[in-house]
Amino acid sequence: MRQLRGASLLAALILWNLQPLAAQTARFRHLVSIYVDDQGTGLTLPEGVACGPAGQVVVGDTGNDRLVRFTYQNKVVAGGSTIQIPELSAPYRVRFNSKGDLFVLDGTRRRIVRLGPGGEFKGPLSLDGVPPPTTVVAKDFTIDAEDNVYVLDVFSARVLVFDAGGAFQRALPFPDDTRFGSHLAVDDVGGVLLMDSIARRLFAAGKDATTFVPVGDALTGALATLPTFMMMNMGMTYVVEGSGGSIVTLRRDGTFVARQLSQGWNEGELNQPSQMCINDRDEAFIADRDNSRVQVFQLIR
Repeated sequence: MRQLRGASLLAALILWNLQPLAAQTARFRHLVSIYVDDQGTGLTLPEGVACGPAGQVVVGDTGNDRLVRFTYQNKVVAGGSTIQIPELSAPYRVRFNSKGDLFVLDGTRRRIVRLGPGGEFKGPLSLDGVPPPTTVVAKDFTIDAEDNVYVLDVFSARVLVFDAGGAFQRALPFPDDTRFGSHLAVDDVGGVLLMDSIARRLFAAGKDATTFVPVGDALTGALATLPTFMMMNMGMTYVVEGSGGSIVTLRRDGTFVARQLSQGWNEGELNQPSQMCINDRDEAFIADRDNSRVQVFQLIR
């Protein structure tokens, strides 16, 4: 049994590292900041932001218990309509699937709810079929290119995987030495990355894997403060540092590439940033929480 487990870990690690490494990170150039909706009401402590089709940008305006939908095309921000429903409060994470549906992590109830393209409530993510314990406390989640949903369950120290129809597929337990699994990212081929924010460690699981394996060394030299978000794009891992107000870029093997941006209140500076997204035009949107705005940057590759 130990030999089989060791072989599966080795196979997962090989599959992960076979994915191409990017040559260098992109640089961030500030373009514009978003402060208000279409009625002039200001954002308050926004922690979520998602990039969608046709220039859509949806902000999780956490302090106002609502979502705000914008479009960003040709460097121009438009729209700003509000989506506010009683089934959703303190939206903390926001993501689109390929059909334009919105998945939102409710920061109060710690559940994931689904909204249609028009903002209509379609119900919470079903937990049918999840193995015991049935209590699930979602800390983070992500969606892959095939619309599979990955939920980080801090109650049972595991990642739960659901298919596009919401059916439970598998559970990935945290490694035994994990101190606090806090953030998830997924690549374009279904590889999953788990961040242990206390130990500053990364763990990876290839597509269809049942276990995580360590990636690289501890990131204590790369991450100066606790991370608040993690995502993958173009072979790079982007880690948002909250207190540091920085974006740290890592290669797929966990090696440090760069730290960019800094803590502050001026345009182009960040104050307790949270979620970020990157659209198909290499424009990055960062929920700049304590500055109550979303900032837009051009990535210069």
